[in-house]
Amino acid sequence: MKIRPLSVQEAAASGCTHSVKIDSDDLTETTNNTAQTISLLPVVNGSVVKYGGYFLKTPFQDASDAALNDTAIEIGDGVVNGRYLGSSQVNENGTEITAGFTPNSKATAPHAYVAGDNVDIIFGSMAAKALNDIDTGEIHVFLSLYNFKDLTNI
Repeated sequence: MKIRPLSVQEAAASGCTHSVKIDSDDLTETTNNTAQTISLLPVVNGSVVKYGGYFLKTPFQDASDAALNDTAIEIGDGVVNGRYLGSSQVNENGTEITAGFTPNSKATAPHAYVAGDNVDIIFGSMAAKALNDIDTGEIHVFLSLYNFKDLTNI
């Protein structure tokens, strides 16, 4: 996983402040039918996440098992799994969705935090399959995150 604050130009063009790259090597869950939560960014009291989204650069798949065909993601936090993005399919052998962005049917963004938490991505698994069997895939998650406290230093 690689976290990158976006440049001023990138942030102005996209409205996002951070990019997080996740690839198949980050999927380490070995138990069948068990989701994996990956923390993307910490948030503190006063943080606001306006929205989140993703671009699926390379769909996820197990090159040796076409039956592993369901890898859905959600972007949220420790309270609401899909707060920023509800379920989206990112598996090559399913019907992958190459991009997603808030709002969607489940999203409740923007959200202001009154206590610390993490913005997370959850990779869902399927019966008789484990996420660590996935050997290809790359997704870029984009978030708009700022802290009201940082804006009060005048």
